[in-house]
Amino acid sequence: MKNTDEHEGTRLLTRMEIAGLAGVTRAAVTTWERRAADFPAPRRTSGQDYFLETEVLGWLDGRRVPTNRRTKGEDEFITYGVRARRRRASGSAPAQPQPASLLPPGPGAREDLGSRDAEIVGNLMGPLAERVGGPDREVAYLNLLAALHFLHVTQPLSWKEVKDYATFSGDRRSSSDLLRLVGSKTDKALHAMGSLPETRDALVRLEPRRFEDIVEAVRLVGLLSPRAFQLIVEGYEEKARLGSREFFTPQPVAQLMAGLGLAARNTSATSAYDPYFRGGELLGAAVDMSVRAVSGNALDGAALPRLLGQTPKRATLPLASMSLALREARFALQLRAGGRPWERAWPPEPVDLVLTNPPFNMKDSLQETTRTGTWRYGAPPVGNDNFAYPQYALSVLAEGGRAAVVMPNKAGNSGNAAEEAIRRAMVEQGVVECVVALPDKLFSGTSVPVCVWLLRHPADAGDDVLFLDARDLGAVQRGGRRVLAGDDVRSVLDTYRALSGRGAVDLRDSPATAVPGTRVGREALHDAGYSLNPIDHMGGPAQRAIGQESRAAETAWTEVSSLTARCRQMEERTSQLQTRLNPDRVRRAPRRSATLAELCDIQLGPSHALLAPKHRIPDGAVPVVSPKHIRDGRVSDTIDERVSWERAARLVPYRLEAGDIVCVRAGAMGPPAMVTGSQAGWLMSSNVIRLRCREGSGGLPDYLHAALGLPEAVGWVRDRAAATAAPFITKAALGRQEVLLPPLDVQAEIAALLVLLQERSAVHRELSTALTHAKGLVLRQLSGMSSSSPSTV
Repeated sequence: MKNTDEHEGTRLLTRMEIAGLAGVTRAAVTTWERRAADFPAPRRTSGQDYFLETEVLGWLDGRRVPTNRRTKGEDEFITYGVRARRRRASGSAPAQPQPASLLPPGPGAREDLGSRDAEIVGNLMGPLAERVGGPDREVAYLNLLAALHFLHVTQPLSWKEVKDYATFSGDRRSSSDLLRLVGSKTDKALHAMGSLPETRDALVRLEPRRFEDIVEAVRLVGLLSPRAFQLIVEGYEEKARLGSREFFTPQPVAQLMAGLGLAARNTSATSAYDPYFRGGELLGAAVDMSVRAVSGNALDGAALPRLLGQTPKRATLPLASMSLALREARFALQLRAGGRPWERAWPPEPVDLVLTNPPFNMKDSLQETTRTGTWRYGAPPVGNDNFAYPQYALSVLAEGGRAAVVMPNKAGNSGNAAEEAIRRAMVEQGVVECVVALPDKLFSGTSVPVCVWLLRHPADAGDDVLFLDARDLGAVQRGGRRVLAGDDVRSVLDTYRALSGRGAVDLRDSPATAVPGTRVGREALHDAGYSLNPIDHMGGPAQRAIGQESRAAETAWTEVSSLTARCRQMEERTSQLQTRLNPDRVRRAPRRSATLAELCDIQLGPSHALLAPKHRIPDGAVPVVSPKHIRDGRVSDTIDERVSWERAARLVPYRLEAGDIVCVRAGAMGPPAMVTGSQAGWLMSSNVIRLRCREGSGGLPDYLHAALGLPEAVGWVRDRAAATAAPFITKAALGRQEVLLPPLDVQAEIAALLVLLQERSAVHRELSTALTHAKGLVLRQLSGMSSSSPSTV
């Protein structure tokens, strides 16, 4: 007889799979995780959480199944662990039933995908991404993976041609020819669907090191399931950390926006439009949520919406086209060469649904000096389009239409006179239907907390605004980013339906948790200065303080749990370092001595005349790296000094690139920092020196960065800097610093292992900081003190 427990514990389970084994809802697993301190910690791979089966079963062994939850044949001693093993052995664990408000079959929600797809995407986003993409080619690499997946799923004959060329053993194969073949086949298919042919042009910008690396990418993509497209996008975004104009809208947020717009209508949407469509995720969500609504009979009619979109970003146009084509949707996407959406008459007809996540606190034109256009609710201030996009969305709506727009929180109660006048006009004319406050840190490119504004056509004007506070939702994941689950999306939509009277939803019986909400009339909004920030309407100061502390405590312990799991992962990854690196072989490798002046181009920061404190502005677009941002061998991702695009355009020689090494020029000298790909394009301040390795110099940036971070190297710089009246290192002095260089292959091997150790060290520091923060929260809770209470001595 086969032992069904032979491999118990070797599998990784998603939360959905845990629910299926235990015979509970997906929401119940989330509740267990949030409330039980001893619930197993997740392992994170390619943006997805997985749980070790043996740990889950052990935890379930200690939980008896309540009387009202037992099934036929289960006695009073049954535990969820016993039930899970029985289901696992018999193969009878049912697929978790999808509630009416979760994503239907489509390109794939991460909760519906298995660990195999996640592991494959993790490999695609690992070192292979840099070997194929080359420096600063992240978007082109994403387009390659998307194109391969698109051909694999939708174009079997073209996919066969690509595979045949990749596996052909002849000597005339080349990386450029294979990339052109993939791009041409993709463009031909997309062109037949009405999309601009842009893929080939994107792929030829790639700089693969070896032909075999592209072959490996083809092989791995061929192993993915048809619904893994979303994992590719999310894995890429997590790696690239795009800027605020480029980052994508997380899939759960896109679902929430589309779900709100559809729930607010009495009929299905025949058209959906995004005037800044990024990677097409909002338009894709319009299709996904329409399918769900139709299949759940929530709306009448079965036609899916026609999708329309504009973008100024040529690089992501193919990605959006492929995402929508995989959904078999009808779409028309346009590349906007210049100007803003409201400066041209498009789309040709009013639309039922507008979904958009425009860039915050920015304008698309660098030369704008006056505000042009027709603005029904008031002209937005020059230099900031925050209130231009919602007005434009309203202007293209058909009667009965709805618009869901991502807005920064500060737009809801900003003191700018023009913005306050626009809010007043929109409230008085009744076009604001609902505002949802979302958690912070949802987006890869910004930690700014945001709201979703649900707007209605003026013909459907109302007298009040529904405010929903969803800041408690989601779970903190690796890197501090917060992710909404399907149940979180359902919570918001169910609460909206219940409080707006648009659906018979009994929140007491809902597996999701109700979201705090309140309706505020026009007079009360007038008294509140026409604020559209939900925080200003969700209870008094004391209630808000209690809620904030509760959220802070939950976030702190979730972060501790996540970081603990990451520390465990890093320990596993670094446990075999000694066996991977042969110390004797490395020590025997020849060395040569070289100065930094021989290895690098050394650039001092700009003068104070070029970049003075007065040039820093609160809403600046380009970060400026100062000595205080160089810590622990890294450049901080949280930069509080920024300049405008116009100022940055004058400082091109002082821009940073991935692989640059930045050092403190004046002030406290410490280890230098390495610039990452996500920080490319940032500027250096006057008190920073940049080292850029020369091609062919024999030095690798990663190795050089590690060598210059050694205590003796840092001490060498401090000694020279201390010789001046104030700590200051000159270009000439730094250029004389010597470094011992082994051969390039040894440098690469050493650097890779040191980077791994540095990552482990950083994770432990993050955990220490998180524990210190949690300790303070515990003290306040146990002592009865509140962070908002007056200080006592």
